[in-house]
Amino acid sequence: MGGYGTYVVGVALGLVAAFALSAGLAITGMPQLLLFGVLPAFGGAIAERLAARRR
Repeated sequence: MGGYGTYVVGVALGLVAAFALSAGLAITGMPQLLLFGVLPAFGGAIAERLAARRR
């Protein structure tokens, strides 16, 4: 489970970004679903790559 820590942190940050964009831009419907599906996955992947570079 230790290897998933950076990914989980990235997913959490992506989810916060999705909440902020959804609330700030008043996005609803299908775009909101895509936003909540894509941003956490991208956030986790980016965090994982950044952590791999630092090693």
